[in-house]
Amino acid sequence: MTSVNFTNRYLVAGNYAPVAEEVSASDLPVTGELPRELNGRYLRIGPNPRGEVDPATHHWFNGAGMVHGIRLRDGRAEWYRSRFVESEQGAPNTNVLSHGGRILTLIEAGRPPVEISPDLARMAIWDCDGALSRGFTAHPKVDPTTGDLHAITYNLRHSSLRYVVLGADGKARHSSDIEVDDGPMIHDMALTETRVVVLDLPVTLAAAKRLAQSGGPMTRLPLVWDDRHAARLGILPIGGTADHVQWIEAPRSFVFHVLNAFDNADGSLTMDVVRYDRMFVRDVWGPGDAEPTLVRWTVNPALGTVREEVISEYRVEFPRIDPALTGRAHRYGWFAGFSAHGLMITDDVERDATDGFGTGPLVKVDTRTGGTSVHDYGPGRVTMEPAFVPRPDAVSEDDGWILSVVHDANINRAELVVLDAADLTAAPIARVHLPSRVPFGFHGNWIDDNEITNRS
Repeated sequence: MTSVNFTNRYLVAGNYAPVAEEVSASDLPVTGELPRELNGRYLRIGPNPRGEVDPATHHWFNGAGMVHGIRLRDGRAEWYRSRFVESEQGAPNTNVLSHGGRILTLIEAGRPPVEISPDLARMAIWDCDGALSRGFTAHPKVDPTTGDLHAITYNLRHSSLRYVVLGADGKARHSSDIEVDDGPMIHDMALTETRVVVLDLPVTLAAAKRLAQSGGPMTRLPLVWDDRHAARLGILPIGGTADHVQWIEAPRSFVFHVLNAFDNADGSLTMDVVRYDRMFVRDVWGPGDAEPTLVRWTVNPALGTVREEVISEYRVEFPRIDPALTGRAHRYGWFAGFSAHGLMITDDVERDATDGFGTGPLVKVDTRTGGTSVHDYGPGRVTMEPAFVPRPDAVSEDDGWILSVVHDANINRAELVVLDAADLTAAPIARVHLPSRVPFGFHGNWIDDNEITNRS
């Protein structure tokens, strides 16, 4: 039972609180010097509830999506714009990326993408000629060699998952349904050069229904921890079908995000994931039950085993690699450092608020050695999810820039900060000063002009 004085931090606490207005600004001030090679836009998205919201039932993952865009060209920051995602089938709020010349805003569990124009002015549902009419996913993976986009999608109105492949041209190439029990939440997936990995983990719709029947706390996110649901991985070949899936028991945990995965010479595969011991048990308003741990899972299909090793003791989330190494062996990952302030990890049932989790510095992890380097943005300043952008003609895996939106609580505004990906201890290369704050949300990406059809 929640107190009548319940305060939902995702509606009122600092930079979690939504913003009411869309903002436009031109010729943004810059401290430092923007690399002239950065010609495109950094786009970020998150939930931004509108109108009256019940704090007792509001979950952080709900709310209309708002896209925040910063246009860079020839060393200038031309504009910042924030726009609510508008469509006749809802407003995706979880990820924004490009594929097949389009910019797509994404959400999982039932809604197709909404395509937005490069200037953020025009929006419309895009379901790939019906191939995505049952919904899509927040985290598709693009094979850097073929350009194909691979996705594990789910819809809580259906008992099956759907494995979908879209070609580099944006047209559907493959689709196969995979039956699962209990309606699991599948936020991410893994892709190697030859295989796809399905994460079937114990956060489910079935458990939420049992909780509701018992009178437990419920939110608008109908998914909670499921003690009865096994944790397992489904391994299938690229372009495979349900008949090809091999299910393997996994460590009992929940994973929102996969850093990367790759094949090994002995037939096993490696997955680096951010693992939680549990999720949505006591804190059903956000991901506040446990701290994240960066681990390596070595999956051996021949033996049907998963071996887990901790990569780093530094708590991190929102993992990123050089996208050119998706599905290939990698060494480095960049993350938002984790800040545990008031995690809901006690056995107390009565509570007035949840502090959930937050981010802090930017962290680079060497997955071979476990070594870390950190960029601290200063007092009251915390990063959101980073994006790695390689330099043209890069000569090493970390030869590029890290872009991320940084919230400055001292002035209640945001910046787009550009760092040297190889040396996080160095001072920022450039800081683009934004006219307003960007609420803590989920995901963002750098979209180069060459990736989209209309470059305005």
